[in-house]
Amino acid sequence: MLRRLIIIILGAISLVLGIMYYTGGEMAGGEPVYTNHILIWAAILAVLAAGMSLLFPLAQIISHPARGRGTLIGIVGLVVVVLVAYGLASSEPLNFATPNPNNVPTVLKNSGAGLITMYLLVGIGLVAILFTEISKSFK
Repeated sequence: MLRRLIIIILGAISLVLGIMYYTGGEMAGGEPVYTNHILIWAAILAVLAAGMSLLFPLAQIISHPARGRGTLIGIVGLVVVVLVAYGLASSEPLNFATPNPNNVPTVLKNSGAGLITMYLLVGIGLVAILFTEISKSFK
């Protein structure tokens, strides 16, 4: 019951913000008046989703430790992929014609690690799909 109530409240807030966005008019530059409100609400929902996606598997691991082994293996694998990507990322400043305030080693290292992580995860996913399909054909 509480879960359904929370979903209804979140949906109602989203609906109200959506109506405000489309009927609120525009500012002088042509941007809708309620753009910042929508972006803040989207960030709140993203943080809630990320928190729940971490909290629920953790609760399952605590309540059913035997079934949580696969989840722990997945988390450890993801941490290994991120660490490998961070190790492969470069922090060497780029050559731009005009100065760029984000051309600093920490920003470059973190953004490179994020990109390499994405590339590795996409590659691992494609290999897993191919392996699954090929192994099905031999059974």
